[in-house]
This record gives sequence, C-alpha cells and structure tokens, in this order.
Amino acid sequence: MDMPSKTHDSVVDDLMRRSSKRRRLNPVVDLDLKRSKLLVSMMDRRAKSCYPLGLRGLNNLGSTCFMNSVLQALLHAPPFRNYFLSERHDPETCKKRSSDQLCLACDFGVIFSAVYSGDRTPYSPAQFLYSWWQHSANLASYEQQDAHEFFISVLDGIHEREGKERSSNKDNGGCQCIAHRVFSGMLRSDVTCTTCGFTSTTYDPCVDISLNMDTTNFSTVNVANKSVREDTGRSTLLACLDLFTRPERLGSDQKLYCQNCQEKRDSLKQMSIKRLPLVLSLHIKRFEHSSLRRSSRKIDWYLQFPFSLDMTPYLSPSIVRNRFGNRVFGFESDKPDISSEFEIFAVVTHSGMLDSGHYVTYLRLQNQWYKCDDAWITEVDERIVRAAQCYMIFYVQKMLYCKANEDWSCMPISTRRDPFVPIAGCC
Repeated sequence: MDMPSKTHDSVVDDLMRRSSKRRRLNPVVDLDLKRSKLLVSMMDRRAKSCYPLGLRGLNNLGSTCFMNSVLQALLHAPPFRNYFLSERHDPETCKKRSSDQLCLACDFGVIFSAVYSGDRTPYSPAQFLYSWWQHSANLASYEQQDAHEFFISVLDGIHEREGKERSSNKDNGGCQCIAHRVFSGMLRSDVTCTTCGFTSTTYDPCVDISLNMDTTNFSTVNVANKSVREDTGRSTLLACLDLFTRPERLGSDQKLYCQNCQEKRDSLKQMSIKRLPLVLSLHIKRFEHSSLRRSSRKIDWYLQFPFSLDMTPYLSPSIVRNRFGNRVFGFESDKPDISSEFEIFAVVTHSGMLDSGHYVTYLRLQNQWYKCDDAWITEVDERIVRAAQCYMIFYVQKMLYCKANEDWSCMPISTRRDPFVPIAGCC
C-alpha cells in the first residue's frame, strides 16, 4: 500500500492514530488481573526512571520497526547526538528549509529534544517518517523496509540539506555535513595486474562497510537430491573483515585494462580502509538475492562479534605492508588520522523470515545493555546481545565512548562541548 496522496497534516494525523491504538481490556476480566497489571506497570515505570537519559521507546506507526531500530542507534551515536543536543542545527536559521520542502535534520532535532527531555512515555516519530517519505518517495509505504537501506537514505537526506552549505565554507573540499563528519570514511582499492605487477589504486568514500559472511566453516550436504548448506561452526566479525580485505582474483569476464601492458589483463583486487570514521557502521549481508534462481533468502548463521574492536589490521598501511613486506612506501603513513580502537554501542538485529521479520536494537549505555523493541525498553544481559542475529553493528572511537559514559543528565546544554574538539585523556 503506497503512501496516500494526502496533505501533510492528514498523513501525520493518520500515523499518530496508528501509534495510539491499544487493546482494551475485556469488561469481564478479573479485578485481580487489573491490579496485577497496574502493579507491574508501576514497577516498570520506577525501573525506567533509573535508565540513562535518552532511553525512550518509539511507537510503531505500522511496520516501522526498521525505522525505530535505526533511529535508536543514531540517537545514541555520541558525536551525532552531541551535535544536535548542542543545537548546532537551528531550524530557525536553516537556509535549506522552505514551506514546501521538509528538512530531515530539523526533524532529527525535534526527536532529540523529545527523547532527551526526560519524558519516558513512548514517542511517535510521525513527522520524521513523513519527511523521510518526501525524500525517499520510492520507499513511501506502510510496508516493512530494509533497515540498512533506511540508514543510507537518512544520511543521504541530511547530506542533501547540509552538504552544499557547509562545504562552501571550507577550503579542504570535504563535505562538512554532520552525516559525513560522523560516519564517512575512505576505502582504498588496489587492482594489480597478474602479468606485470602494475597496481592501480582508487579511493572511494563510504558511510558504512557491507560485509559478506565468512562461509569457510560451513559445508554443503546432500538432502533429497538437493544441495543444502549446513552450519558446522561459527562465523566471526573478524573473519568477515579478513574476507573483505583479502585479495580477490577477478574472473575472466572482469579483465581490466592495464596501463603498463596497454591491454586487458587478469588481475587481483584488494580492499583496505584508508580513513576510519568517528562512528563505524558495519552491515552484515544477511539477505541473499539470486538473479539466476530468481529468489531471495535470509542467512540465519550465527555471527560472533567483539565489544572492543581494533581496526589496525584492516587499514591500508597494514594491508600494503603485508602484501609487499617492509620495503614499502614512505607515502603511506603508519599512523592513522584518528584512533583505530573502537567500542560497540549499538546492534540492530533482525529476527524472523525475509518478508515477515522484526527489527530490534540493543544499546550499550554506561556498560549496560538495553533492548529497544519499538515502544518497549528493557535491561538485558550481554549474553542476550551476543546470541542475537546482528544485522548492523555500530562502533564508536574508544575515546568518544569513554567520554559518552559521563553523566550527561548533570550537564546543561550550554556547557556541552563541541563533539569534534579533541578530548584530553581517556578512561
């Protein structure tokens, strides 16, 4: 069902009605049951009052768990959060906003203000959903969408509004919008001719890294005359990163032109990370689409991931040195621009089938994990997080994670520092 062609107010009102639907108690329900539910509700409110500031449920507006899960991760990404809570984006002076064109960054500011206001009742991001529909008309519907696709679309929407204005005030040529300042990194691609050894290097910006599952620990068995892949071990995030940076021999149908040989040759391609972002977003490819079989399926394999992640082995200097030895290149600095040590702070998970699943986010705040399941927020043990089917994993630089563990509830907005000013020391 596509988004109906209604006015802005009517669509938002419709979304609000969807979020406010509640089951009514049957009039014959026993009074003791009502009292027990009231007691549980009071205990739940008392427990939530002790939760860190910013933990607030988001109402499902009709198959919008994909949106709520990503929003929870963005709302707790330290530099992204600091930017909006410091009122760096002021809707009153937003030059990109007009009466007929909505601004995702302005609507983000509204959500941040609501979530960090101290109110614990679930919030309905209807206005934000409507604005996103206007930006991504091809995805505007009440049907379930892909959380990773929504994440990319939202960052693109913020970039479109902020990118040109902020880049015009800088001389370094890089985009200064908040989406790219927080999430943008740089990938390096080396293509080496297998005949003469000539290497062609290109660089591409990215806001996340999509990783294939490492299948080396999985085997194929024959069941009813059909090949079925069987889980015989565990895949790990480090193995996925190793696979991403491993040299790949391009097929005969992918021969590339060698500048040295002056003709198309077989070649090897190897990826590495030239520049790390402040917030590292890793997307696990769990949805497999086969054009040959004309079918899609979900990969349910278990993935083990660390809470602390050192990205040094996957940076370009490490990869190039491993390929050529110690005789390499003075132009490749061994020291990255920013720290290569990261801490996990959010995990977006997907449960269920390909076309009927559900997204949930786990947040790590002050070294405690919380489950964000639409309107419901609960404290969980880390074993629950490790056992979940992670779909997107968010890491932040260790220094910023340590700083984020300070109690923001005691700091007035006017005293919160610029999220991009270096912080002396770490935990």
